[in-house]
Amino acid sequence: MRIGIDLRGLSADEQVVVAGQADQLGLWALLIDDADGHEAVTAAELATATTDVHLAVWFADEHPHTTAEDVAVLDQLSQRRMLAIVARDTPVVRALLAGQTVDGVALAPPPAQTAVPVWHPNDVEIVELTGDLAADRLVIDQRRDTGTTHLFVSWPGELATLARHLVTRAAGPAFPQLVADLADRLPGETRT
Repeated sequence: MRIGIDLRGLSADEQVVVAGQADQLGLWALLIDDADGHEAVTAAELATATTDVHLAVWFADEHPHTTAEDVAVLDQLSQRRMLAIVARDTPVVRALLAGQTVDGVALAPPPAQTAVPVWHPNDVEIVELTGDLAADRLVIDQRRDTGTTHLFVSWPGELATLARHLVTRAAGPAFPQLVADLADRLPGETRT
């Protein structure tokens, strides 16, 4: 299972800081949603501030042609790191991103990826973790063991703790907890 960080509700400055940390720690993705409808602008800023983390953008209720165009441009800008969450006319957005002409419209430029993942909001699972590692381990274990493949979480503590203790559990139940506990004792690490 892959774990991404939910950036919704954070200020623009906080999003940049968290995105940079997530990128450094090797987390899978960032969930970007802007209540003011500026999610493409936010995603563009984070695409240029990061190099590896994927950008999962929850698009507002825009026309599907506009959404597909935004996704294609962001996919080029992020160098193939885009994921789209689209509620309106998801099949139309998928078709446009796949290079098909829809209603006489074709994308130019096309996305950098051969197939940009496009999800409906019902396919996205978001969990608010508490920062209590024992309780949060149970949440992660339950999602992993029931076959969840992608999970976005909000996390109240240091991202290094999340990466060390919970992202590793998401990868598989056999990851030795002892390794994560020993890593907490390394000098110079910030702990929560």
